[in-house]
Amino acid sequence: MLYHVSRNGQSYGPYTLEDLQRYVASGNVLPTDLAKSDEMPEWVPVSQVLGTSMPPANPAPAALYTGAAPLAYPPAAMPYPDPPNLHWALVLVIGIFTCGLFVVVWLFVQAAWMRKVNPRSNAVFFYIGYTVLSFGGTIARLALMAASGFQHQYLSLAIPLSLVAWVLIELGFFDMRRSMEEHFNGPEPVGLALSPVMTFFFGPYYFQYHFTRINEMKRMARYRGAAI
Repeated sequence: MLYHVSRNGQSYGPYTLEDLQRYVASGNVLPTDLAKSDEMPEWVPVSQVLGTSMPPANPAPAALYTGAAPLAYPPAAMPYPDPPNLHWALVLVIGIFTCGLFVVVWLFVQAAWMRKVNPRSNAVFFYIGYTVLSFGGTIARLALMAASGFQHQYLSLAIPLSLVAWVLIELGFFDMRRSMEEHFNGPEPVGLALSPVMTFFFGPYYFQYHFTRINEMKRMARYRGAAI
């Protein structure tokens, strides 16, 4: 069985169980680092994976202080880019002044970043469908009404299109929620748990609140690392 190891937001590996034992003994992998195989549902400490077979660790290896990957293996991934950094209240205020257009743009900014760090994220595709139905559908309805002398029967088109658009954007919200929890409880473990109720009603603002909080945590971690 192969395992990936996560430390400080970076993922290393894959390693065999024997690799983990050897690297714990040398100090390149710490017992407190997180490990996960494809068969495991969540990340757990390396010490839990090794159990009673965990060897005594080198008390003062260089990698213990530098956070370096095991020397025989390069990192599996480069450091992840920071999430979009704009206070959720600013997203709300700018969205009000732009009649909601900025919020739609910001949805794509969030979704594009999420797909960059978690390729399994599909929120951007739901948002594309929502945008096409919301804006393209509105333009099409206005064109039909203008061509027919603004007959009111074309207003009935708004109900099913609006309903489908609403379903698509909510699917996008919950896909973002899933992707964020996968990423921030895996490759960058910060213990993120998102409320489904808040996701349903406040999607982009709720996500942005957590993105800003995570950015602050990462900034403080980098500051402490530079100070050390």
